[in-house]
Amino acid sequence: MMNESVSGTTATRKFEYVIIAIALMIGVVCAVTVYMLKPPLLWSPWLFKGAYARYHGETSVLFINVKIDMRFEVIDYNFTHAKILRYFKVESPFVTQEDQNTTWIDLFKKRHDILALKGFKLKRSYEQDIYIESFGTRSCIVYEYEDETSSQNTMLIYADKLVGLPLKLKLSHSGNEIQGGPTFSIEINLVETNIPGLKK
Repeated sequence: MMNESVSGTTATRKFEYVIIAIALMIGVVCAVTVYMLKPPLLWSPWLFKGAYARYHGETSVLFINVKIDMRFEVIDYNFTHAKILRYFKVESPFVTQEDQNTTWIDLFKKRHDILALKGFKLKRSYEQDIYIESFGTRSCIVYEYEDETSSQNTMLIYADKLVGLPLKLKLSHSGNEIQGGPTFSIEINLVETNIPGLKK
């Protein structure tokens, strides 16, 4: 009976570790995603009040279903900056992590600053056509990131070439024997938007 209790506690700790790891990676993705938007020239399809993009993904960790929801929305803008609302939620039957904030972003921020993620290094980038349900086949630039310290966490961001907004995110984590976290991966896709440049 005691062994079952210990085993259950260990499994719970592993699961909580996974939720925290996912939330941290989602937080990093949220921080960089809005900066990937193409800076406005004469006109940008995403630069209007109320423009939004909603993402969803699901995975199974230790036989427990985990759901991830993300949303970005343009609240306000001027000639040089845009005010963006960023929201994410990592949900499971046992643990939920949720965060929301608004921030002003520099519309003309340099690309090398945009791609520099704290704690991650950009391994490579390349072009690829991908199919997204309800949006069809799109040409993307794929950015491949790796954890700077342990190489446990990797991220693939598929950014639309025309608009710059990610259409798909792939997050992977390799289990660590010391911390006891299991290996998992999750794919998060764009599911809804009112941005003309992304409509099928």
